[in-house]
Amino acid sequence: MGGSKVLIVDDEKLMRISLESQLKKEGYHVRSVDNALEGLKMVKSEDFDVVVTDLRLPGMNGMELLKEIKKYNQEIVVVIMTAFGTLESAVSAIKDGAYDYIAKPFSTDELIIKLQRALHYKNTAAEINRLRGEIQAEFEFCNIVGNSESMKKVLEIVKSVSERDTTVLIRGESGTGKEKIAGAIHYHSGRRTGPFIRVSCAALNREILESELFGHEKGAFTGAIKMRRGRFELADGGSIFLDDVDDIPLDMQVKLLRVLQERTFERVGGEETLGVNVRVICATKKDLLERVKEGCFREDLFYRLNVVQIGIPPLRERKGDIPLLINYFLKKFVSQYEDALPDVSPEVEEVLVAYDWPGNVRELENVIEHAVAFSKSKGISLETLPEYLRKCDASTELLSMDLYNKQSINLQDALTEVEKKLIQWAHQKTNGNQVKMAEILGIPRTTLRNRLVKLQSFDKPMP
Repeated sequence: MGGSKVLIVDDEKLMRISLESQLKKEGYHVRSVDNALEGLKMVKSEDFDVVVTDLRLPGMNGMELLKEIKKYNQEIVVVIMTAFGTLESAVSAIKDGAYDYIAKPFSTDELIIKLQRALHYKNTAAEINRLRGEIQAEFEFCNIVGNSESMKKVLEIVKSVSERDTTVLIRGESGTGKEKIAGAIHYHSGRRTGPFIRVSCAALNREILESELFGHEKGAFTGAIKMRRGRFELADGGSIFLDDVDDIPLDMQVKLLRVLQERTFERVGGEETLGVNVRVICATKKDLLERVKEGCFREDLFYRLNVVQIGIPPLRERKGDIPLLINYFLKKFVSQYEDALPDVSPEVEEVLVAYDWPGNVRELENVIEHAVAFSKSKGISLETLPEYLRKCDASTELLSMDLYNKQSINLQDALTEVEKKLIQWAHQKTNGNQVKMAEILGIPRTTLRNRLVKLQSFDKPMP
């Protein structure tokens, strides 16, 4: 990979000069020094991709240089040069973070192959770290958006359980953000550098699900042409997120219970018992206790999963968070080259707050992405919304109630309040024309007059 920067550290002058000359011919940018201290100074003052260092050096040796380089920058790849008699030291160097070693005497071609592999490894590792950083950023606490009391409570529980290995059960409708909550728990735990493995239990049939979760041995069933590790094995040292856990068949629930209790399992068709160190986070759209009563879910498994339960409210029950979410998704979808976020018209916000959101936060996210894609000017107007929302009237807000924190409701008072608001809406729409009011409310005019008298809603005399 021509153009990459290589530092050679070797006290043998002829070797150093020869390597520098030949690598430059191959297109590498090369510097060379005869001692480790000078090499360390150069590493800290210039951006090197690879350091090729001899093990035996005057003063600080190659092993010490390796450790100092790794302390300074883990991403710098180190290749150790060593004589045949000191191969054991080279193996120790790899344990301490060296990428590879090359035994003297060697040809330039051998070294170039090592360098190519080292640079490929470096680029791959950098890309993995970049992607890991992006994924981790997605699950930061700041991405759990909401100022409602219900969402504050969710965030409080997430923060308190993250650092523990407690099994967590997340309950909420589709689109409420259960996976985001699970990811936040994992990426703020001591397992954050381990894998975060996700499994949708509803998306797989029984045979495939068992193999997905626990793996299978070669020949375990038709089509099992080689051994396959399951998701629990892949999650070792990290967390596994089982979405729609209520869809796991009863006979397989026994195996899941064993993993939770004993941290052991066998692959499908296998006899070897495997141990696993994994945190289990589950999610469900259903009331698992009801499923237990129906005989569809094991009671002992329910209590194993229900150590800490997090209930995520549907969006219709936290409508005060909608403006915050709109702004959050605008930041996500508006081009980084835009000077500012587009303005959202009052009519749009009114419609979005009034709508019932059966698809919850995921649906709102899709709507904002659609609006951004269709906003030719700077603003988000009604015309930029999907057609089904353009047909919605903001009056639907009158029937939307935030019942999440209610303990009791007086039905008659609630009905009277809804009726009053609907008549007020009709009055505003028609400028007080009772014929039109009765028409848009779908009731006879005499009924409307009776309602008006009863509610005493308006100060104007009736026409």
